[in-house]
Amino acid sequence: MSTTILNQLSSQVGDRSESANHQVALQCQEHPELLAEIAQGLSSKEAARAGDCAEVITQVALEQPHLVAPYAGALTALLNHKNTRARWESAHALALIAALTPETIQLLLPTLAEKVRRDPSIIVRDYAVDILAGYAFSGATAAREAFPLLKEALAVWGGRHAGHALLGLVHVASTAPELRAALCEIAQEYSQSEKGVVRKAAKALQRAARE
Repeated sequence: MSTTILNQLSSQVGDRSESANHQVALQCQEHPELLAEIAQGLSSKEAARAGDCAEVITQVALEQPHLVAPYAGALTALLNHKNTRARWESAHALALIAALTPETIQLLLPTLAEKVRRDPSIIVRDYAVDILAGYAFSGATAAREAFPLLKEALAVWGGRHAGHALLGLVHVASTAPELRAALCEIAQEYSQSEKGVVRKAAKALQRAARE
């Protein structure tokens, strides 16, 4: 395997700003075949390199998620990585492509539920909820499967992920209309939250559930 593109990663060139990773991501957008090498780098024993590869994939997914979708399976292996950055970058990338890769995400549902309940990183937990949200957007069956997990995410960790979970439930409202009555009740419950971001998300859910 050629390591040319892997050798340009931030950890390999001593770039603490990570701007090198952004340059690699730009190359991958212009030459998508390079993503195959980056995906192989996800399994590196070097945590910094694996994290760099996940960050590159995230950066590409922000602009062109369809290019990253074929590598969803490779990203899933990092969700339980000991390195926090590797976990959150892989979860971020998966959140960006979840709606495009429902078959992969469906297999991850038990893992995602555990991430939301127990991962020590709030960033990882946020992105795990976002993955569930993206999955819910992919279709009615997915929305029904994601619904109880998103509902649970509303209350865990003292409600710290309620805003993300409510926005995920907006997708449930759009793809599984038979759940809208239950969603209206949830939206009403959170519409008076002390947190502005939660109130805003609750209002969005109210609108979606009434359409």
